Amino acid sequence: MALLHGISPVARETVPSLVARLAASKGVSLHQLVLDLGGSMKRLVSQDRELFENLMAWAGLDDAELEELLSWTGEPIGDVRMRFRGEIFVSRALRNPVVQGCPRCLRDDALSAPEDPLAAMAMRGHWQMREMVTCATHGALLVPLWTAPHPTARNDLTARLTEILPTILSGSLDGPMATPTGYDRWLEHRLDRGEDASWLSGQSLYAATTFCRLLGGELLHNDGKDDADPQAVRHASLVAGFDVVRHGPDAIRHALHDLAAGANGSLDEPQKAFGPLWRDMRDYHQDNEAFEPFADIIRGVVLDIWPIAEGTVLLGQTVSQRKLHSVGTAAFALRVAEGRLRPLLVEAGVIAVDDPRPDSRAVFDAQAHGGTLCAIGSLVTDQEMRCAVGMTEAELRALEQDGVLQPRTRLPGARLRWLEADGKALVDELNALSDANPGSAKWETIQRAQANSKVTVGRIITAIRARKIRVHAPAGNRSYHGFKVCRSEFGAIE
Repeated sequence: MALLHGISPVARETVPSLVARLAASKGVSLHQLVLDLGGSMKRLVSQDRELFENLMAWAGLDDAELEELLSWTGEPIGDVRMRFRGEIFVSRALRNPVVQGCPRCLRDDALSAPEDPLAAMAMRGHWQMREMVTCATHGALLVPLWTAPHPTARNDLTARLTEILPTILSGSLDGPMATPTGYDRWLEHRLDRGEDASWLSGQSLYAATTFCRLLGGELLHNDGKDDADPQAVRHASLVAGFDVVRHGPDAIRHALHDLAAGANGSLDEPQKAFGPLWRDMRDYHQDNEAFEPFADIIRGVVLDIWPIAEGTVLLGQTVSQRKLHSVGTAAFALRVAEGRLRPLLVEAGVIAVDDPRPDSRAVFDAQAHGGTLCAIGSLVTDQEMRCAVGMTEAELRALEQDGVLQPRTRLPGARLRWLEADGKALVDELNALSDANPGSAKWETIQRAQANSKVTVGRIITAIRARKIRVHAPAGNRSYHGFKVCRSEFGAIE
C-alpha cells in the first residue's frame, strides 16, 4: 500500500481518530486498515508499538507527531493508571463507555470536506476527560456522542461516526451554549500549555478536577440549587468548586466549615455534612496519594469539629490522638451518664451553662481538659474518702467547713464529691511536718483539740503549717486521725 500522505493530525487528536480518518480516506473500514498495518483493533486500543511503527511509516508521521498524538490519547502505565498530557490519571477517568464530544467541532470538520466527511472528522483527546465539559471553540457543553461498553466497539470510530453523522450535520445533537468560566480557561491552559497560576499548580490534575467537582456539588446542593441537565450540573459543580479550591487550603477549610455548620443535628457526622464528597474520598480515593493534600484538609476540618477517637481510621489515616471530646464521648469514656457529666463540666468551666448544642455536638479540647475529666472520673463518696484517708465523719465535715479540704463539686445532690488525692496530699503534708518524738506532752487528735479549745480545725492546720505548734504522728502513719497536737501550745495560735 502506498504512503497515505495528505492527512495530518488535528490539534489534540487521538491515535484511534487519526487511524479512523486514514481508513476513511482510503475507503476501507477501520478494521481492515489495522489489519493492513499488521495488527488488530485490540492491538490498536492497547497501543501496540509495532503497529504504531507501521502507522508512522504509512502516514508519514515523525516521532514528535506520534508523541503528541499519544499525549492526547493517554498511555497506559499500569493496570489502572494512564499518563495523559504529562499527568497521571486513573484509567476510568479517561476510558469511559460513554464517549463525549462537541458535535459543532465535528460538523465543522465534516463541512470542511463534504466529499469525504469521515476523513475529516477528528476526535479530540481532551473530550475524554470527564471533568472537561465545555468546548472552548464554540462555547457550548460537550454531549454524549455514543455509548459502547466494549473498548473495541467504542474505538471503531468509523462505524460510530457514520451512525451519528446525520444528527451531527443537522445540529440536533448540539449541546447547550455555555459561557466560558475561570474553570474552563484554567483547564484549557493546563492541558494545552501546562500553565497554572493557581494553588492547584502543585496538585495532580486528576485529583484537582475531581475534588473541584465533589466540593462544588456539595456547595451547590447546600444552596438548594439544581439543574435537570446532568452535564450542566457537572459544569456548575466544577465551576463552584474551582472558585474555592484555586485559592488554596484556607479557602477549602472555610467552605468545609460552612458545610459542616449545616449539619448540626445530634447524630450528624461527616457523611451527613459532606455527602458524596466524603463518600468518594473515603471509598475511592483514600489510597491514591494524589488526593492526600485534599484528604489532609478534610481530616483537619473533621478533627476541628467532631470528637474523633484515637485509633479511628479517617480517610485512610489513623488518628494518633483525640483532639476533641463531646459530652457524649466523655461520658462514655468515664462510664457515667451524660446528664450527670454535663453539669460537672459546666461547673468546671469546660462548657458554658447556656451552650445550646446537644451532648453529641457539645465539644471541648480533650487535651486541655484532660485533667478535669480525669478528676471527674476519680470522684468518690464521703465514705470512700474517709476510708481512703482514715478520718471520721466529723473530721471530714470540719475540714470541709474550714476549707482545708474542698469537694471537687458542689452540685446539689452530688454523691461523688471528693478526690482521694486531695486527702492523701493533706496526710503527706502533715506527715512531713510531724514530730516523731512525742516526749512527755499531752497529745490529742486534731478534732478533739478543736472541740476542747474551740479553735477551729482550719486555724490549727494553719498553725501547724506555720510551725507555730507541733504535730505528732507515729512512724508510717497514713491516717488523718493519727495526727495529734498538744493543746498547751495553742497559745501561739492567733
